Amino acid sequence: MTSARGVEGSSYRWPMLAVVSLGIVALTLNWFDVATAFPLIGAEFKVGLGSLGLLISLYIVGYGLTHIPGGVLATKIGMKRTLVLGLLVQGAAGVMSGLSHSYVELAICRIASGVGGSVFVAMTAASMVVWFREKEVTFALGVTGGAAFSAGAALALYVWLFVQRSAGWHTSMVLGGVFELLVAVVTVAAFRLPEGGHSLGGVKFDRAALWSALMTRDLWVYGIALLGGYGAYFTTSQLFSQYVTTDRHFDPSAGGLLSALILLAGIPGSVLGGHLADRSTNLRMFVVGPLVTVAALLALIPVAPNILLWPLGIGIGFFLTFGFAAWLAVPSRVSNIRAEHIGSATGLMLTLAAIGGFFIPIIFGHLVPHTSYGTGWVFLAVVSVAFALVGLKGGNPVTAGSP
Repeated sequence: MTSARGVEGSSYRWPMLAVVSLGIVALTLNWFDVATAFPLIGAEFKVGLGSLGLLISLYIVGYGLTHIPGGVLATKIGMKRTLVLGLLVQGAAGVMSGLSHSYVELAICRIASGVGGSVFVAMTAASMVVWFREKEVTFALGVTGGAAFSAGAALALYVWLFVQRSAGWHTSMVLGGVFELLVAVVTVAAFRLPEGGHSLGGVKFDRAALWSALMTRDLWVYGIALLGGYGAYFTTSQLFSQYVTTDRHFDPSAGGLLSALILLAGIPGSVLGGHLADRSTNLRMFVVGPLVTVAALLALIPVAPNILLWPLGIGIGFFLTFGFAAWLAVPSRVSNIRAEHIGSATGLMLTLAAIGGFFIPIIFGHLVPHTSYGTGWVFLAVVSVAFALVGLKGGNPVTAGSP
């Protein structure tokens, strides 16, 4: 176990937060930049909304299936090597996505990109726990899991729109991959483990200990609770721009800006949510409450006038990430998982949530052409609130801010 001196007294924990946050920005840039290119990809490969929505889900296939294997890998080879490996795999997949010249090639690259992202992201939560476990752990998880995530996605959905206009979607995706490869180099040079964290450099795999960690009830309860909201968030953030431009007749630049604002709203949302959750023993309501709020906002989209789509979208981005920091803190604050198994425990929760991330965009993409966008938004609201209520069965920390 990491010593108190190695976590609280070290001057390195804030630089480590910066390094990991940079990696998250690179990860989400290479995750979401494909959504910015949807109109161009659809025209070039002659595919519709269903196939474009499938690209979102295919990323989640690789992302969801390799969270737990990534945690196991980290136990064996160490946290730093696993972080770097994830960045290298996703960066290379980003480059290859840009070099794709058929829909099938791009689809395969999206799966590979998800694999790299999965291996990296579970370890980001674990790295923040070991550096901040004794103090401000939920805040740190909010910065990486919410603020940095939102910043990278907003970069992809708005700034990358202009990159694609000037260089084309192929080149823009190559540039995103190159950026992540450079971040991998920075991580090699700058990331380090806290004092006393010898087990995080790689230990003998203990199947029984891992199995015991993964069977912890609260991991399953909270993982399932996010399933609906997780899928709704990725569907909304990546297809809302297309909705407002095609159905509400927004200018494409305004649509891109609205999508970016949905994601940028996650920066104050996650930081504030993490800060407040650190000081609360009612972690359950920090997870469930925001998800129910997001569902209500989604249900209002079909009947809202154009001017109100801006605050609705911003509210969705704010409230979902407001609760995400608390959700990420469940393995350490509620289940008290050992440091070397935090990555696998977080991976289990992310895998459960990724079920929604896979199926919900596919259902939305096929539901809308046969009914309407209004039906699609109501569907997202219903699945969000239905799964969120499962979280009411989840546990709480013993004391505020307790690891």
